[in-house]
Amino acid sequence: MKSRNISTLFSLIFCVIGGLFLWACDPWELPGKKSKRECTPPSGNLAAQIQQRKVDFSIANSAGTIDQISWNFGNGSSTETTGTTASYTYPTSGTYTVTANLSNTCKQSITLTREIVVSDAVPPTVTLQPATDINPNTANIQMTVTANGNATITEYGITYSKTSNPPVARVDATIPISASVALNTSIPFSLTGLDANTVYYVRSYARNSAGIGYSSVVQNFRTGTKPAISITGNPTAGVSTAAVNFVLNNAGNPAAVTYGVLYSSTSSTPDMDNAGPGVTVSNPNVGANTAVNLTNLQPNTTYYCRPYAKLASGEIVYGDIVSFKTQIDTVADGLVAYLHFTNRSLVDATGNGNDAILVDNPGFTTDRRGNPNAAILLDGINDYFYMAENSTLRPDAFTISIWIRPSAINNVNNRMQIYNKSRWSDSNFEMYSSLVKINETGPGLTFMTNVKQNSNCEVAKGWQSFQFSNNPTLDQWHHLVLVYSGRTSKMYFDNALMDQNNNLPANNIDKCPGGELKFGAQIKDFPNYFKGAMDEIRIYRRALSDSEIQTLYNQ
Repeated sequence: MKSRNISTLFSLIFCVIGGLFLWACDPWELPGKKSKRECTPPSGNLAAQIQQRKVDFSIANSAGTIDQISWNFGNGSSTETTGTTASYTYPTSGTYTVTANLSNTCKQSITLTREIVVSDAVPPTVTLQPATDINPNTANIQMTVTANGNATITEYGITYSKTSNPPVARVDATIPISASVALNTSIPFSLTGLDANTVYYVRSYARNSAGIGYSSVVQNFRTGTKPAISITGNPTAGVSTAAVNFVLNNAGNPAAVTYGVLYSSTSSTPDMDNAGPGVTVSNPNVGANTAVNLTNLQPNTTYYCRPYAKLASGEIVYGDIVSFKTQIDTVADGLVAYLHFTNRSLVDATGNGNDAILVDNPGFTTDRRGNPNAAILLDGINDYFYMAENSTLRPDAFTISIWIRPSAINNVNNRMQIYNKSRWSDSNFEMYSSLVKINETGPGLTFMTNVKQNSNCEVAKGWQSFQFSNNPTLDQWHHLVLVYSGRTSKMYFDNALMDQNNNLPANNIDKCPGGELKFGAQIKDFPNYFKGAMDEIRIYRRALSDSEIQTLYNQ
């Protein structure tokens, strides 16, 4: 009982003292409810930096409240981080779908997804050999793929530039190849369309799934310079020839393999297509004049010529064009028909329409000056050509000049017809003729010409014959001329008078209209085809003098 009372007393005293303390202090309040955390939604982009099978993931452009990221690497592996990066090395190559879940304590979250491809691939390795065959506008170069980088190569090639060092594939000039490639095998490339005398930078490259690999060293080379050629001074022109001065001003690098002069009367811009090959110039010296003779020209005609240089690559470098005009042919008076056959021409140069009309298939050959396709070639079997009947081919007096290159006579009649004016089908309307035959009394050949007089134009009547025998070299060019006027006839062979008759029975020739003028054949029943070549056929309506015939021979 006594103990209880003491306990009660102490309690009372404690309450009184505590009350005094509370009374002595300032007023106070009990704490209120705890405040809630504020969050913003997380966001960002899932980025990946791939190095073969190792991938460094990160959250790019991250924003909002991010307390935790749950990473799922797409192959059953995962991890959680409080930071915004994670690295993972995949055990095998492949394609994987990766997710990253961004969350915070406010129960806000977002899941980012992306697909990645990992492999053991690295960019391929390639090499580049130095450029070769360097020309002003082209060069050759070779590359080699030495390793594919553990992946299929999808493209390889050459990239080059005259301004970018190093050049970049598909940005600068590029020669790409999208095909399989053998390792450690040289692959050639031709660079074309280059500028002359210019430095170019070149790299080889190859591309696979890991990227692009370039040759480690940038090659460079300078393209060549083109040769410079010209014609100096004014050409010196004659009737059928001209001389020009060719000058090699700069040999170029590399030097040309062929030089020459082209000329044409039909094109004001002669080139290899319309005037080639022209006259070649052998081993010209830089800066020196080299005289070039142009032959087989037509009189009173304007010609255009220009020098050229041909490179080993086949490229043609041209110089400036120069023009000149040949002199008037002093042996042109009275010319009624002229076939020169230059460049396969069959046109009568006089304008009288006495063009050559081919029968069967005569060809063309070089003329006596070596010009190609400048003389007609007959096979001795069935080739010939003719001029159609024309009053200009029936003059009172005439000269027929012709260059012939006869082959051996080999037919049943032992003769070959050079020309014959009569109708092919039946020999009607005969007027004049010329043939060559085997000499019946000695070695060599006999050349015979005939004109008709007092025949009343009857077949095989009234022939007046002139002939001479000679032993000319076969398959060589010879000049044959017949001159007729009144009672006189003359035959010339290679500028020598071989036969002359001043006492023909009549003062005029029988002008029998209707027969064509054939060359290389006589008549249908006795064709006596000519085997060999003919060139420079001239027919005049007057008798030429000895000096004029000499001029024709020397032209």
